[in-house]
Amino acid sequence: MFTPENALEKSLLRALEEPEQRVAFLKSFLDAELSFALIDPNEGKGAGYAVPEVTHEDISFVPVFTSDTRVKAMFPDEQLMIVRQSFKQIVSQIEDANFVLNPGSEAGHEFMAEDVASMLDGDFVRAADGFERELGDEDEEDDLPTLVGKPSPTPTHLTTPLAALFATMPTVRAAHVAQAITPDARGVRRLVVGLVVDGDLDEALDQVEDVLSEAAKPTDEIDFVSIPGSPLDDYFTRDVQPFYRKT
Repeated sequence: MFTPENALEKSLLRALEEPEQRVAFLKSFLDAELSFALIDPNEGKGAGYAVPEVTHEDISFVPVFTSDTRVKAMFPDEQLMIVRQSFKQIVSQIEDANFVLNPGSEAGHEFMAEDVASMLDGDFVRAADGFERELGDEDEEDDLPTLVGKPSPTPTHLTTPLAALFATMPTVRAAHVAQAITPDARGVRRLVVGLVVDGDLDEALDQVEDVLSEAAKPTDEIDFVSIPGSPLDDYFTRDVQPFYRKT
């Protein structure tokens, strides 16, 4: 259940439930103070902070949040810095991007780049069409959770032994890993391992079971998918370096 913590979140709920409130919400949202996460991708190794991205239906989004609480719920284990800026300030620094509000939460909204451009031009009626696009997708079911990003920290307790195994398997050519988060109150985090395999994926997975029984933590939730052939093909091939590649 989404319990609003501030006036902006109350306004967001009204906009989601009442179409006549959406233009007013977008007008206030443009100048509202948001929580913006910057992630340390190297876990304290001094390479600086980076803007995170998440993926929904093969489209990349920059996440923004209505409060620090929503940031920490999305990134509970990462080393991060939270910056408070207005949405107008954020989009002035990251141009032509898609944004998602409150990923991993029960109440949020996707702002496509064209919606952002309409807001900046003052055409809030046109920008409000984005709510209708989301409502039209409500009944579609995905085989995997729809919010996908790079796992942080990297699950080396799994990737290291899996890479060693794949090096002995002639059929496995590459392996990628992502983190997928279910868009519900629990926000379950699953690791999704994508394999480029010559032949049948199930035959390769038969050999993986022994490694997982030794290396996986009790809290690990893991899916394996074939590349190509899964909803995450674009994410794996465009945004993620494989943790294993046959040489």
